[in-house]
Amino acid sequence: MLDPLLSVRAALTATANTVGGDSRTGIGGNEIQKMIDKVITDDVNRDVDLSPLIPRKPMNQLSFVWNIRTNLGSTSKAAFYSDGAGGTPYESTKVQYFAVALALRSDYAVTGLVQAAASGFYDALEDEARDALSRMIIVEENAIISGTDTSAYGVSGAYAGLLQLMGSNATFSDTTTIYGTARASARDELDVSLVAAGATSQDALSLADMDSAIRLSDNAGGKGHKRIFLVSTARYYEISQLLQPQGRFTIGAGSLNMEGGTTISTYLGIPIISSRFMDLNGVTWNGSTKTLSYTDAAMYLLDLDNIEMRIVAGVDRVHVPVNGNATNIRNDEIGGYFKTYGILVMRRFRTQVLIYNLSVP
Repeated sequence: MLDPLLSVRAALTATANTVGGDSRTGIGGNEIQKMIDKVITDDVNRDVDLSPLIPRKPMNQLSFVWNIRTNLGSTSKAAFYSDGAGGTPYESTKVQYFAVALALRSDYAVTGLVQAAASGFYDALEDEARDALSRMIIVEENAIISGTDTSAYGVSGAYAGLLQLMGSNATFSDTTTIYGTARASARDELDVSLVAAGATSQDALSLADMDSAIRLSDNAGGKGHKRIFLVSTARYYEISQLLQPQGRFTIGAGSLNMEGGTTISTYLGIPIISSRFMDLNGVTWNGSTKTLSYTDAAMYLLDLDNIEMRIVAGVDRVHVPVNGNATNIRNDEIGGYFKTYGILVMRRFRTQVLIYNLSVP
């Protein structure tokens, strides 16, 4: 008679009984228990780099409306004068702009059966909600950087992002409508400052280009403001090499410890922030035509004191639970959505700098 222990041993080592079961090679036959790890490994990057740095401020109307002062009035309003003489007042000039808020939402749902069946393994509803919120945050980052341009990372129906906002009529003859007004020679307050790596063709980034960007922003009034260089991931490492010739740091190079233990490079005290969504925001210029190259041919110096998200009535990633689905509220399904009512606002342009005609790193 066969020893019962030997029978158990034979069953546990069997790999032939796979009918109706798991036939993957090496995983064992029907007699072998297969336990799934409860920790789901993400093969996705949930991180965003720019949106957490942009201030989020409230508004209680559909549009954010603001005035840009374009001058201080005639220079004749201030003059040296003789004893007893009079002066002439001149008003400063203001131009009004408006930015209309948009609704962004991200939905999720699971059926009652799936939620119940998965309950011994993980919380399917919570997991789907987390994924929906992560997707919403990534879509917002895409819109902030690329706006509506889906040839980059833009999102259809979104607001104007940096790819649209960082333009110039004076140099590029850009006539894009920004906050209700088309760029034009008379509307130079909508022009950002520009640095060309190459005058009419692409050239490698140099520290002199970054110096020029800082100088232009300083002269426009950005000195002392909260500023960052926004670059692609590849550009970030190119700059790191520029800051460490022969293994020694260049004067002006530094680092900054961020919350969470992250350390980022700085140049002349300005943090260098990399985003994986910046590698398609390229701008080239051949002397007569501006081209959105959708390559890694541009980078920005951003004045964050003049860039903000305006949020309507505090509706910012607010969760709304939903029972049922769009077809029938009685359907055995539960979920919800997250929503934000807001708009990206660049309050002032001239302190922002576009470095263009860059060679791809």
